[in-house]
Amino acid sequence: MLRLSARKVCRRHGGFAIVVDMWITGFDVSSLAVMYIDKPLQKHTLIQTISRVNRVFDGKEKGLVVDYIGIKKDMMEAVKQYGGPQESPIDELNITLGIFRNHLAMIDELLSGFNATKFYSGEPLERLMCLNYAAEYVQISKDMETRFMGLSRKLKGAYGICFPSGELTDEETAKAQFYLAIRSIIYKQTKGDAPDAEVMNRVVEEMVRNAISCTGVENIVDEHKSVDLFSDEFLLKLDTVKMPITKFNALLKLLRRAIVYYGKVNKVKSIEFDERLKAVVDAYNGRDKLVFTSEVVSDFVNDLSDQLIQILHDLEDDKASFEQMGITFEEKAFYDILIRVRDDHGFPYADEKCVVLAKKIKELVDDKAQFADWSTRDDIKNQLNMELTVLL
Repeated sequence: MLRLSARKVCRRHGGFAIVVDMWITGFDVSSLAVMYIDKPLQKHTLIQTISRVNRVFDGKEKGLVVDYIGIKKDMMEAVKQYGGPQESPIDELNITLGIFRNHLAMIDELLSGFNATKFYSGEPLERLMCLNYAAEYVQISKDMETRFMGLSRKLKGAYGICFPSGELTDEETAKAQFYLAIRSIIYKQTKGDAPDAEVMNRVVEEMVRNAISCTGVENIVDEHKSVDLFSDEFLLKLDTVKMPITKFNALLKLLRRAIVYYGKVNKVKSIEFDERLKAVVDAYNGRDKLVFTSEVVSDFVNDLSDQLIQILHDLEDDKASFEQMGITFEEKAFYDILIRVRDDHGFPYADEKCVVLAKKIKELVDDKAQFADWSTRDDIKNQLNMELTVLL
């Protein structure tokens, strides 16, 4: 039995697991309802340990920690700060509840202009679309996005402590889950996989699953599948995205990925495309300078999306340009380096000569690359450096 994982033990035997060290912070079984503690624990280890019983599970309303040795003081010390070293110490649950409710009220005020009725009373698809439109609303201005993400980050920290206590009302729980779901969407659009899924209860998860199953919703920005950015199918999918900020974030993610991939072969050109991308992102981040109406912002963001699409097209054209030049993909990379050096230093050297020189550089590199360890052998690298110097 000791060889089984904690998850398998609890699921197979449905009983007790007596642990000392390894399972205290490392195992995660949502159905765990009661924890008995008779071992001194402190700081993050204590928080990780008691957090084993606050996972959401069908039929489980709360987790129970049975304290045999008196860990309350250590626990309050461990959770005394929420947003960093500048936050006030938290000594009791009622103060934690105050922090939670204060941030909930501030987000209520921030989103007072958004109608969230469909989320609380609509069908699964309506609730899902309400979340998407709420994420769009929050990102209308950079200032609102920054404020919301900051407030929701602290709300998330307080919610994680308050929810297992059973002190939150149904309305407070529903609002918190709504706001944290919005945070997850924005985080996923702008940074990657959302870290807040844990606090979205099974009702919200089921809502999303139902909406996807009944509408065939598909994520056009999937990190784990190949996307033809210029196929008719992809462009049609892109046209179906009616939310301008969501569309912009999707294109931004795809373009960044395309530039990184191109940079593995042609770093010089990837830097140029990255500079163009940065200019568009800077313009997007400066959208607060616009007259604050959703129509103006939508038109502005749609124009930026068109610029991203143009960069994508230019990148694709540049990747294929080596064929027209009569050289290989790798030779084109050396050619671009030569052109960049020539233009940076302002000396005359014909493009045709750069083509010839790029081919010769490729021959030298191929000659040295026949040795599997050439990139780690100083003698080969020194010889390549000398031959390149003579050639140039």
